[in-house]
Parts: sequence; structure tokens; C-alpha cells
Amino acid sequence: MNGSTPETDPGRDSRHRVIAWALVGLQALILVALVLLPSGTSWKVGGAVSTLAAVLFWSGGALAVGAGLQLGLGLTALPLPSPRGRLVTGGLFALARHPIYTGVILLSAGIALRSANPVKVLLVVALTVFFAFKARWEERRLVEAYGGYAEYAARTGRFVPGLGRLRPGGHT
Repeated sequence: MNGSTPETDPGRDSRHRVIAWALVGLQALILVALVLLPSGTSWKVGGAVSTLAAVLFWSGGALAVGAGLQLGLGLTALPLPSPRGRLVTGGLFALARHPIYTGVILLSAGIALRSANPVKVLLVVALTVFFAFKARWEERRLVEAYGGYAEYAARTGRFVPGLGRLRPGGHT
């Protein structure tokens, strides 16, 4: 569990930064579309649906914020290890390697459910697939940066406890 970053050539590092910013931009586009698309009428929103949407929204928000606070100075918008960061494996990170992504997915699912718009539900599915891709890309950098990351990933699910553990060789 060291906090050092790997030695890399400058070209590779700048290429990774460009890719990282592109990933952040695509994520922002999906989230903005999710928020700005109008509500629909595809299902009745009330009672249990409204309650479930609120639970998803608020629990997802709390999870994302709590996990962000646990990262402290290591929190960054980019899916790259922060020079100020350290490998965090306790708290929410003992349950999932990417609890912030899990929180954003839950929050987004609450928005989509409350909206009664099937396009928003599809955006949540797209966001989940996108986060799976983004997390895999990010984890390759985390394995390089933190000596204990591969062992941590082998015992900890990606978004949900027990699911998506990293197998030897870096595959899920």
C-alpha cells in the first residue's frame, strides 16, 4: 500500500491525461442529458415508485459523498491516481472498489425512476456500462501506482460487494 506513482514517460502520461479528460467529458454529457431530458408518462409515479426513487437518489448521493470524503486529498475528477492520494481499502472501499461510481449509478437510477421516461432509464444503463469501462481503464493505472491494488481488487467487488473482483492477470 504505497502512495507512490509509477515512473512513466511524459508522452504516455500526457496521453493518459487526454483520455482521462475525455472520459470525464463523456460522463458529464450522460449526466447532463439525464437531468435535462423532460419527464415522461410511461409509468405512474406515486406511492412505492416515488419512495423507491427517493431512496435510490438519497442513498446514492450519500454513498458518493461519503466515499469522496474517505478519499480526502486523493479525490480527483480524473480517473488517474492522484499524486496526493493513497490506496484506501477501508470503510466504503472495503465493500466496493468504486463506491463513488456506485453512488452515482444509484442516484441516477432514482432520477430515471422518478421521471417516468424510458430514455432516462436507458441513460442509466449506458452510464453503468460506461462506468464499467472507465473503472477498468482506471484500474490499470491504479495497479501500476499502488503495490497492493491487485490484491485488494482480488477480494473486493468493483461496484457491488463480491461482484467484479479482479482475477490474477488483471481481468474481471
